[in-house]
Amino acid sequence: MLLMNIRIALFFIVLPVLLLTACAGYAPHDQLVGKDRVALIASMGQPERETISEGNKKLHFVRGPGGWDTYFVYLDDNDRVVRWEQVLTEERFDTIRAGMTKEQVIETIGVSKITHGIGRNRGYVWHYRYKTTQCRSFLIEFTPEHVVRGAGYLFRSRLCKYVGQ
Repeated sequence: MLLMNIRIALFFIVLPVLLLTACAGYAPHDQLVGKDRVALIASMGQPERETISEGNKKLHFVRGPGGWDTYFVYLDDNDRVVRWEQVLTEERFDTIRAGMTKEQVIETIGVSKITHGIGRNRGYVWHYRYKTTQCRSFLIEFTPEHVVRGAGYLFRSRLCKYVGQ
């Protein structure tokens, strides 16, 4: 009986701690500004990729199994966090144009976790889910040469069901 009580107590103590720490690493927070790369990675995990943007290192953190959030975290020359931003926004989506390369898209809004091939090897589509009150997603169609053929918004069903769920 004592062993069972200990297990139950541990369950109610350990589970909330695990849940809180799992959620803490999802998004960056303002307390990370000024911290070093080690603290950033300890908080958020390994980035999806790292690039250079306007003289700063830019780390890409793609969140969720199918998107929702992509954060760019910028580091200075001393590997300290300067700033961060959520990039899955309509303002950024509206800058995507036909003729852009896949790398230009990645530098603007990051990679998509939901991809679809187009029949007869005519290219592929990246599908971005994002937080919106209008129940829509953003899609980009690429040619086989990894150039944007077109982009636009997709209105999801009234129940906001997503592809892949």
